[in-house]
Amino acid sequence: MKFLERIRKEVMIIDGSMGALLQGEGLPAGHAPDLWNLEKPDVVANVHKRYVAAGAQIVVTNSFGATVPRLEEYGRQSDLKRVNHAAVENARRGADGRALVAGGLGPSGRLVFPVGDLPFEEAVAIFRVQASALVEAGADLLIIETMFDLMEMRAAVVACNEVRRNLPLVASMTYAAGGVTDTGTTPEAAAVVMEGLGVDVIGVNCSTGPAEMLEVVGRIAAVSALPIMVEPNAGMPSIEGGKTVYRAPMEEIASYAEKFVMLGANLVGGCCGTRPEYVQMISALVKGKPVVGRAGPGGVAIASRSSALWIGAGKPFVKIGEKINPTGRKKFAQSIKDRNTDMIIAEGRKQEEAGADALDVNVGVPLTDEAAMMTRAVTALQNVTRLPLVIDSANNDALSAGLTAYAGRALINSVNAEHEKLEAVLPLAKRMGAAVIALAAGEEIPESAQKRVEYAKRILNRALALGMRREDVVFDCLSLVVSAMQEGAAQTLLTIRRIREELGCATTLGLSNTSFGLPDRGVINNGFLAMCMGQGLDAAIVNPYDGWMHKTVSAASLFSGRDAGCKRYMDAAAKWEAAAGGVATTGSPSELIVEKRHPVFNAVVEGDKDAIAALVKGELEKGTRPLDIFFNWLTPGIRAVGDLFAERKKFIPHLVASADAMRKGMEILEPLLAAERKGKNAGTVVFATVKGDVHDIGKNVCCIMLQNYGYKVVDLGRNVPMEEIFRAAEENKADILALSALMTTTMIQMPLVVAEVRKRKLPYKVMVGGAVVTKSFADEIGADGYGRDVSEIAALAEKLIKTR
Repeated sequence: MKFLERIRKEVMIIDGSMGALLQGEGLPAGHAPDLWNLEKPDVVANVHKRYVAAGAQIVVTNSFGATVPRLEEYGRQSDLKRVNHAAVENARRGADGRALVAGGLGPSGRLVFPVGDLPFEEAVAIFRVQASALVEAGADLLIIETMFDLMEMRAAVVACNEVRRNLPLVASMTYAAGGVTDTGTTPEAAAVVMEGLGVDVIGVNCSTGPAEMLEVVGRIAAVSALPIMVEPNAGMPSIEGGKTVYRAPMEEIASYAEKFVMLGANLVGGCCGTRPEYVQMISALVKGKPVVGRAGPGGVAIASRSSALWIGAGKPFVKIGEKINPTGRKKFAQSIKDRNTDMIIAEGRKQEEAGADALDVNVGVPLTDEAAMMTRAVTALQNVTRLPLVIDSANNDALSAGLTAYAGRALINSVNAEHEKLEAVLPLAKRMGAAVIALAAGEEIPESAQKRVEYAKRILNRALALGMRREDVVFDCLSLVVSAMQEGAAQTLLTIRRIREELGCATTLGLSNTSFGLPDRGVINNGFLAMCMGQGLDAAIVNPYDGWMHKTVSAASLFSGRDAGCKRYMDAAAKWEAAAGGVATTGSPSELIVEKRHPVFNAVVEGDKDAIAALVKGELEKGTRPLDIFFNWLTPGIRAVGDLFAERKKFIPHLVASADAMRKGMEILEPLLAAERKGKNAGTVVFATVKGDVHDIGKNVCCIMLQNYGYKVVDLGRNVPMEEIFRAAEENKADILALSALMTTTMIQMPLVVAEVRKRKLPYKVMVGGAVVTKSFADEIGADGYGRDVSEIAALAEKLIKTR
């Protein structure tokens, strides 16, 4: 029986940790485990053999870090193909025909734009090289593990799709406290994005312990019918005798296997700290058991980085805000010509506050670089709204640019039945995992419902032929101008019903078109909207500032199967009543989280780097002292963002955007502040990711934060040997050594640095942090300070400077 057939019927077992076992076999601290595929192939093969003997039906190759960026840290990038080929061969030998071999891919160690500086297509190329090597070597399936950035996951999946032929693909993300990744992605959003990209199995691995994973698995199971993989850690590690040790009993970790299966898991294994005895236990508990049947929610799913929604029969009606559009708006068009996103951001926030469910984004202005502006618009909007985006353009380059910059699953607006348009837009949507709005039109704009349905069938057939699904297409049934085409406008009602009944697809339209040229347009629009909803309309591009539109949707939903028990209507009515009484009941996320203050403060909190320079200059022109701007607005703003990050209300993308905004403001203030302090700084910090660790995302954000607080930061990068840290500290007269680690196999470098500082009686304070580092670990190794995350870094540095 083939893997995908089998996993839909019975629970299968995948292996556990590779790193912990290799460390037990003598893997040196800081050495790349992947290189042992060449240097110690028998040791690697034996690890696989032990897992198969314990009951694993799938073993994952020892290739988690075998990409160009990570092998470059050891000067071994030229050996990439050999390392990955050997990884498959070692797994094959260990499996000995008794288990499948999964070619494993992990994070590249860099953040993808717009959160980081790695262009999306370069990230795709990085993963494509490794995936090609694993496929070429004969892997039975591919597995992407431990991703926390949805943009990087998208790049990895796109790369694997391009080379995997018919091999199954498992894609797994890691979640932090609260069931959200450090970049702010929910399990629902991740599931929607990965399913849209065509993965075969959705996974959750690493993260914390198994207890915290239960909710994540349940949330994925609620929104996807795809098989689910679960690989928990064996709790959190500690360092004992220079080695990483997991003290959670294997019996305790294994006891969660049955709970995972009850929630809907199809594939169960382990991650950091789990061992063959754990795999033997879960094999005895759940191997071969029937899986829990699950049905997906149906409809067309779209998502932002942090939220998802569904368009379709029985789902809440989706209101797509139409206001990010320069058509007929001179000031808006001019701001786009000026490459300014202020008005785009303002309209995004305002529409969300007004009750829009998604935002249409159109930045098409003649004689402008629409693709570049679409990138700027999508990037800016992702930082200020949780709403999914609809990428709206007739320019294919602009569509591609928007999809490349977007972390979620976008809805493309639009394609029609013209051959050239179909062949340009549908393959793009398929590659990038997007859904599409398809106009029921082709070489003409038809008046009759019959012709519109014929065009719709042509589009759907082509989409299905390309491997897309009905759930990837929303048909625009055409809202014709009723004053000019009265019968054609009425035919829209029949079109909606026929597409729903004959094609089984979701429907939408641009509502305001119908009333063009007539007075009291809102009356016409809302009357037409109610009639369309009666025929089964699922969504519309609307003016979200029209209060009667919201009331019409709420009322019509009662009669169209979209509001069981009238609950949504009653909730909406309560808000209307409260608003009529002067009680505020809505607000955009940023406004609900942080009280609006000075515009400079707000620009930092909201990551508005386009506006902050003018705001700072404006304050200077008013005679405000540079130091007052820094202490009264910039510093409190970045501190507020750090606090929100600690509360899991903002995430790494927001931190990066806010840090960039503050940096823009500081570029203006820094020369003035330097003159006031006469070259003095708050202190000097030498920052490094320890030897053997190639993850520097958190470190980079911390460096930015410290710089914004006036510290001189010497960033040594990743995989830094201890002597290089001491050399940089001496050369720069450092006050603090800041050490970061993300891997349990590399955190053991930290006590070596601390011990050497004490032994040599060096004058440096040492602070440590990173995903696997804990306060107890920091205390155990004698570090002077522990930073749980970026929200604590500035205060910790200040404290350590004072105690020197």
